[in-house]
Amino acid sequence: MQYHEAKFLISGVQPSQWPEGTLPEIIFAGRSNAGKSSLINSLVNRKNLAYSGKTPGKTRLLNFFEIDGRVIFTDAPGYGYAKNNQGSAREFSRIIDPYFRLRKQLRAMVLVADGRRVPNEDDIAMVDYAKASHLAIIVAMTKTDKLTRSELVLNRRKIASVLELPEHVIVPCSSLKKTGMDDIWAKIDEQIA
Repeated sequence: MQYHEAKFLISGVQPSQWPEGTLPEIIFAGRSNAGKSSLINSLVNRKNLAYSGKTPGKTRLLNFFEIDGRVIFTDAPGYGYAKNNQGSAREFSRIIDPYFRLRKQLRAMVLVADGRRVPNEDDIAMVDYAKASHLAIIVAMTKTDKLTRSELVLNRRKIASVLELPEHVIVPCSSLKKTGMDDIWAKIDEQIA
């Protein structure tokens, strides 16, 4: 299915700044350099809807995007990149904790994970957040265009194992080659139907 109407709604940190309404929401979370903004842009066939900068870790707010009047994508700040990791982790928690706790229309989390890397403690913590909040979890295994077929199979299995998730929720994709987007949309559609 093609999606065309994508618009930026608002950026915010506090619940009072979040958009009102009842549309289901999908949060996109991941390490600062995992390709989160590129994935969102690829899913909606736009080049610059979500900001993708040269310096990882630029997103400091929750950014809300309405897609085709039927779902909201929430772009979370990237984590794990800043030099002052302790302060960065506190700031990230201050933004994310209330969102996971209070946002009733939140249906699923897309964890954006670089397919060339083993998930780290931050990735595991995000999955734990989602599990504790009873959210569906979709793992977008990005940058698979840089992997051989055997590396892709092996790394997908490894990511599933480290995150303690079934392999079928790990979706190989490439924003560069535009592969895997329909598969991710199919999983999102299951959660917002």
